[in-house]
Amino acid sequence: MVWQTLADATVHIRRSQVAMVAAAPGVGKSAFTLNLAIRSGCRGIYMSADSDEATQAIRAAAIITGDRVQEIEVAYKAGKADRYDKALKEFTRVWFDFDAAPSLAQIEEEVLAYAYMYGQWPEILVLDNLANVFDETGGEGFSSLEHTMSFLVDLARKTEAAVVVLHHVVGDAESGDQPLKLKDIRGKITKLQTLVLGLAYTDTFTPLGRAMGVYVLKNRSGKASAAGDLMVELTADLDRMLITDMESGGGVPDAVWEEFKTPFETEGTEDRRIYEEM
Repeated sequence: MVWQTLADATVHIRRSQVAMVAAAPGVGKSAFTLNLAIRSGCRGIYMSADSDEATQAIRAAAIITGDRVQEIEVAYKAGKADRYDKALKEFTRVWFDFDAAPSLAQIEEEVLAYAYMYGQWPEILVLDNLANVFDETGGEGFSSLEHTMSFLVDLARKTEAAVVVLHHVVGDAESGDQPLKLKDIRGKITKLQTLVLGLAYTDTFTPLGRAMGVYVLKNRSGKASAAGDLMVELTADLDRMLITDMESGGGVPDAVWEEFKTPFETEGTEDRRIYEEM
């Protein structure tokens, strides 16, 4: 469990099951799932077909250290990123694969290699994302997507891993700021997975920007609404790649508060001194 508000809404990503996280490009589905993979404490595999190694390394370093993505990029360009290299090397729970178009056979081989390496099946397997998978059976469109999902369901059952697959949306939902419905899932691939979450920005603003809405579109183990009527808001601090509960810290991390607290506290100091002397 990473987000208490989602757990309160009966949303749980479970082992032996397949969960889907769908959103428009740029909304933060990769950030959401990377937070899940890192902060859950689970051991497993993150297949990052959609993002390259440098991008994911910087994002992961931001989540682990709490530093801004921009600061980390500057540190690497200046050759002063030893602290981030150390943090990433110490984080060994998740095995990353960066094949841009993995086939189903390659995914299976990756899972077997993990089992041989660690003597156990992965607890979590992330596939980022469904559209990047190469279907060696020659299927196209819906047929290919359905075949991949069927493979993932079987893989989840055999390994007892929590399989999380990322996917796109279509139509007006591609704007990234519209309420999502189950019918917005690209290819209408929604029958095999037990949990379908849709991400979109809401009209709620936090000190860190617009809130991220998590629409619970399908949930065999709890509450859901295919019409998009069940939504949980999370704070999205994409500067630090952190997705957190709205209640945590009032939405403003301590590190951010410290940056502007001092000028705020010193403002009007002279006026207060004169008043106190009077």
